[in-house]
Amino acid sequence: MQKTGLLFGSFNPIHIGHLALANYVLEYAPFDEVWFVVSPQNPLKNSEDLAPAQHRLAMTNLAINAEPRFKSSDIEFSMPVPSYTLNTLQRLNELHPTHDFSLIIGSDNLINIDRWHNFRTLLQEHSLLVYPRPEYPIEKAVIALPKSVNVLNAPMLDISSTLIRKGLKEKKNLRFLLPAGVYDYILQHRLYQQKKE
Repeated sequence: MQKTGLLFGSFNPIHIGHLALANYVLEYAPFDEVWFVVSPQNPLKNSEDLAPAQHRLAMTNLAINAEPRFKSSDIEFSMPVPSYTLNTLQRLNELHPTHDFSLIIGSDNLINIDRWHNFRTLLQEHSLLVYPRPEYPIEKAVIALPKSVNVLNAPMLDISSTLIRKGLKEKKNLRFLLPAGVYDYILQHRLYQQKKE
């Protein structure tokens, strides 16, 4: 069985924090591969600043092309929107029976997991790896953690896509917070520019 970590996200845009986390779990979880599952629309997030899904997938592919154990997945592009993680996991298991999938989530998501679609089934049927996020201690989780949840002692990087989008709107050069090629892609396609009044 191929041990595969699944990092779901809008990747709006993908940044060096995503890659550092994926690198860490690849080596320390350990996994054979980490897949970046690009979500067209997270049901718990505002879609106002969301770049088109194909652009986010293209930026993800640019970001990961130097590491053959990183893969991108657009599986949710052909599924109903909004995309629910449990449905995607079930579909991935059907399509890839030789993979042993684990979901990688931040402690911010764990604390709010009771807001997820069918979260009890998700926790019963799938293994989760949780990485720490600043200001979201795991002790704040509203549910008792089952054995399927493992907490990683991963380094905390306080970089967010929100911070990057805000900086780009303010015409900041944030090239080194983004993987190689992604900053130029954003400029070329005029993503995250200030909206015209």
